[in-house]
Amino acid sequence: MEPLPPEANTYRLIVTRQNASEILLCPCSSGWVTPRVEIPPHRRRAEQLTQEAGRALGVEAYCLLIPDLSTHERDGEPKYAVLESVRQSSNAATGALWALRAEVEHYVEASEAQLVQDAIEELSAYATGKKAGPFARPGWLAALFAWAQEQLTPLGLRLTGAFQQLNASPTFSLVRLETHNGAVWFKATGEPNSHELRTTVGLTRHFPRYVPQILGVYQRWNGWLSAEVPYTSLHRIGDLSQWRRAAEELAELQIASIGKTTELLEAVGLKDLRLPRLAEQIGPFLARMSELMTVQEKPTPAPLVESELSSLAEGLKESCALLESFRLPNTVGHLDLNPGNVLVSEDRCVFLDWAEGCITNPLLTFEYLREHMVRREIEAPAASESVSAAYLRPWASFYSPEELRRALALSPIVAVLAYALANDSWNSPDLVCDPKLSGYFRSLTRRMYREAVRVAERSELCLG
Repeated sequence: MEPLPPEANTYRLIVTRQNASEILLCPCSSGWVTPRVEIPPHRRRAEQLTQEAGRALGVEAYCLLIPDLSTHERDGEPKYAVLESVRQSSNAATGALWALRAEVEHYVEASEAQLVQDAIEELSAYATGKKAGPFARPGWLAALFAWAQEQLTPLGLRLTGAFQQLNASPTFSLVRLETHNGAVWFKATGEPNSHELRTTVGLTRHFPRYVPQILGVYQRWNGWLSAEVPYTSLHRIGDLSQWRRAAEELAELQIASIGKTTELLEAVGLKDLRLPRLAEQIGPFLARMSELMTVQEKPTPAPLVESELSSLAEGLKESCALLESFRLPNTVGHLDLNPGNVLVSEDRCVFLDWAEGCITNPLLTFEYLREHMVRREIEAPAASESVSAAYLRPWASFYSPEELRRALALSPIVAVLAYALANDSWNSPDLVCDPKLSGYFRSLTRRMYREAVRVAERSELCLG
């Protein structure tokens, strides 16, 4: 087993069963404690925690919640996660003990007993409906299995009981369920992505070739069951030909969406990020960014001054106007088109996770994919140009190659603007009080400024 990196996160696991009436405890030199596990950073916590519960404790479990215990935690102390055992009456692992919740205080130290109590009280708030969130309620996995089997029986599929939980929060869930013939996926979303169900169902209806098949909808949980696509995720692929295929299929999906703007906005719920709408928000957005630059505390990277923001405003307006002048149609777009959201086979591509679906200029979505490819540093001659050519090929029936290349040169700066304006968080009254989010928007604005400088330099070269 490879050693964990030094920044590995330690969690205390509150593993429950019997409707949270029993808690799993492990022996230690001073008596009993809740189990401790370590997981690597920057990975899916639910997946890592459930794997460690199985590996270290021999308990098949799933994550209910990571409680808010900030009033008790001190720097360096481990976080907590609440899990539920899938099996409700099996024996504990060797040396471990299932203790009645009411008797935990007799086994562990007082401070840990209080933390366990607070965590269970938060769990109870979800179970009683005081807090909204079906996936923090004990027993939800069994309910999911029962519902999923109802959807699968008419298809001749039978769940085996094996599962893999990837995401977990009270209102979000992502679980892979195995059947005797392949697997299916259950996904549910809450705010701010509660629209993803409607969007996914609508896109499946309009473009079944490009999205996974939906097998059932669980309205009460705002979730859906979809067939697993046995393709390879693009983030695992360094073969340039597959990136070209993904780019070309993206263009074909967008061309298939031409003329459906009204329905995709109103019935499917895609975000409206058409160029005129983006241009309207440049002034208000940069006024807000001026506030954030003023309150920046760190000396580096240097905040943009008013003259730079004014120059950026002109550059953004000009770029939006020029891109609009090419008269490319508005099409379906995806603001989070990273390689993990693209599945590739020999003859087809499927695009996932449409919470950030939108209607916009088609080149912006390709710019997100192209940027990820550049970051991957794929070792092939002129890789970026090759993938761009593959993307532009389906569009050649409508526009000349020269027009498309000129339009594509304008897309990076506008793509960053669209990404920044995708939701209203930039206009939140509390933005200044959120150091992480305000720093993020300052970074995006500096990125736009760098792109504006490049656009201006290219224009000067052309004039020269």
